[in-house]
Amino acid sequence: MNPHSKSKIFLALVLAISLAATGCSAQWVNLALQDLPVLTSMALNIATLVSTLASGQQASAADTAVIQNISAQASRDLNLLQSLYGEYKAAPSATTLQKIQNVISDLNQSLPALLESAHIGNPVLSARITAAVNLILTTVNSFAALMPQASTSPTTSRKARTKALPRAQDLKKQWNQQICAPTGNPALDASFAHSVLR
Repeated sequence: MNPHSKSKIFLALVLAISLAATGCSAQWVNLALQDLPVLTSMALNIATLVSTLASGQQASAADTAVIQNISAQASRDLNLLQSLYGEYKAAPSATTLQKIQNVISDLNQSLPALLESAHIGNPVLSARITAAVNLILTTVNSFAALMPQASTSPTTSRKARTKALPRAQDLKKQWNQQICAPTGNPALDASFAHSVLR
């Protein structure tokens, strides 16, 4: 093979990778925008879940307050993320990308800290709230893994970050299996049934 054909093959490969990287970039934004309303519903359902349990005397007032705080914090940050992703899709910029990364970083720090300080008395409720927070954070971090990074080139970063993002339907299914699955306790199961995502 002569050097001229090698350079043509190399150029074709670089162009293909660039096109794939551009497609991935648009795809991660679109998937994030589809998934964020589901994540926001999850965050809001955390509060609904504990309110229903509280009315059945399954959660203390302190547990209720802390869990509602987790729900409110997650909802605020997820709404802000949705707004920033929409802004980035309309006009991609490094500034907006940095804002998105800052919100994701804030979620990764604040939600586990709130969860740790909660000391939820009901073990089933504690496990379900933890699973809900972990599902939200895992999904948000999946978006972050596909975001363009200023410090890496598209060819090296894309190979490491081709993990598929969950679709909205997959997220709802995971939520319903992990957070709303029956426990055998009629009062808890009735509460969890109110939080099923359709």
